[in-house]
Amino acid sequence: MPAALVLVGAILFQAPVAAEPPDPVGEAYFLFLQSRRLEDDGKVPEAIAALRRAIALVPKAAEIHAELAGVFAREGRAAESVAAAEAAIAIEPRNREANRTLAFVKAAVAGDPAYASSAAGMIADSIRHLEVALSDSVVDLSAQLLLAKLYSQTGQHEKALSTIRSFLNEQPGYPEALLLMGESAEKVDRWEDAADAWSQIVEMGPRGRAYRPRQAAALVKLGDQYFQLKRYKDSADAFDRALAGDRTAFDVADVQRRRDRARELAGK
Repeated sequence: MPAALVLVGAILFQAPVAAEPPDPVGEAYFLFLQSRRLEDDGKVPEAIAALRRAIALVPKAAEIHAELAGVFAREGRAAESVAAAEAAIAIEPRNREANRTLAFVKAAVAGDPAYASSAAGMIADSIRHLEVALSDSVVDLSAQLLLAKLYSQTGQHEKALSTIRSFLNEQPGYPEALLLMGESAEKVDRWEDAADAWSQIVEMGPRGRAYRPRQAAALVKLGDQYFQLKRYKDSADAFDRALAGDRTAFDVADVQRRRDRARELAGK
């Protein structure tokens, strides 16, 4: 028998080679991507099922748990979202998406009167998770605005102002952020920030003009602050701006007297 036929026969009749087992990481990644497509198509139960199969394949993949938490959050399934996010954080404590989702869900639940007794703790948790999610100077405007609100709500007004300034650097003139800035600035005597916030809001049309008394009051306070710092020209200018605005917010004659004194000292 020719040697070639012997080789062919050996190949044909050898024991079949066992197929390599599927790669669980690759399959989980495929399911992760598939879940996003399914959710985009409105097939949420199928998306959740795909993520659960992915977790079964790679249970220590924090990103998949975090993705599942996000799907539950978008569906309003708070308890399941919290459980999935906490599972992700147990694996990877600084996972950004899991901390972000957990913060938003807990902040929303804290606003429900049914959870009033535990609201303070949930808000504190939300702040902590947002601080993790926004570490390393991450720009996430929704998260930044929520963190600023929670800081203000818990009396941490300096932190609120710092966060709002970062937000406004990316989104100048955003009305909700300016309102928050004005409120927080007043609480800690940051009258330059308060006057700036109310002045921008006043320029936003009829609804903004309702804040003219607060703008004028902040300008008077700013004039006094500049006067104490011996910035007499700036003081006089702030008083002038107040006098050009809503005069119902202060004693006109008194502010005119302080303005004139600042002008006098500025001229020396």
